[in-house]
Amino acid sequence: MSIITRTTNVKEPTSVLERYTLKGKKAVVTGAAGGIGRATSMAFAELGADVAIVDIPGKLEESRAVAEEISRKYGVKTMAVGTDVSDQESVRAMAAQVADELGTIDVVHSNAGIGSHGDGPDISLEHWNRIISVNVTGVMLVDVACANVMIAHKHGGSIINTASLSSHIINQPFRKDSPAILAYPTSKAAVRHMTKSLALNYAKYGIRVNSISPGYIWSGLHAGLTSEQTDFEESTVPLGGYGCLDDVTGPVTLLATDLGRYMTGSDILFDGGVTIY
Repeated sequence: MSIITRTTNVKEPTSVLERYTLKGKKAVVTGAAGGIGRATSMAFAELGADVAIVDIPGKLEESRAVAEEISRKYGVKTMAVGTDVSDQESVRAMAAQVADELGTIDVVHSNAGIGSHGDGPDISLEHWNRIISVNVTGVMLVDVACANVMIAHKHGGSIINTASLSSHIINQPFRKDSPAILAYPTSKAAVRHMTKSLALNYAKYGIRVNSISPGYIWSGLHAGLTSEQTDFEESTVPLGGYGCLDDVTGPVTLLATDLGRYMTGSDILFDGGVTIY
């Protein structure tokens, strides 16, 4: 009987702070003109990355303002790009422009997404298709276009997709006679499953693909909600209320940096305990 010997990766822990950096990296964030995308763009820049602020063409001025703010505050190179993530040619042009101006793409936060009033079994086909085209097709197009840059440049990278607590559960309607939302959770569940497929496909290139599932994070999207709606949402959170943008930047930067180097195909759920029930 022969004894098999092998080397192992067992070694002393290295510095957490030295691994918690994006210095010299080039990042793309979609849906970056405000809210979660703006917050993660700032976090990437604070960790040393040059950042492309990507949002719809109609928000190009807001994207430029965010890019200028980040560049001024953190001393990194930034750029703003108007892109329709649901359009393949628009996404391919964005990835090429970023690679040309920043040099490459190392990190992607594929964050652009939409919801719709009237989302339920009676949602119009037009609205259903729009949600799927942005939230699912858009994430796929951005991931693939940016991964192709990483592959062509022969280096790995990290891709982070924004899913949702709604990819794990169907949100309880705040009124008993209200329909449960349909298109949005369907789209976010698709993002979470698609993340696993892309992770498997790109692992051989050293590209990690993960997703995040935020819970109720307070942002500009909540401006149109009634106090009845917000009070109900807060009542479902065991930790007692809405999360803030700081609660998003931790998981995203973990996945973007070498702190998350052994994570791929994973989803990080942070929802204040809503899905415990």
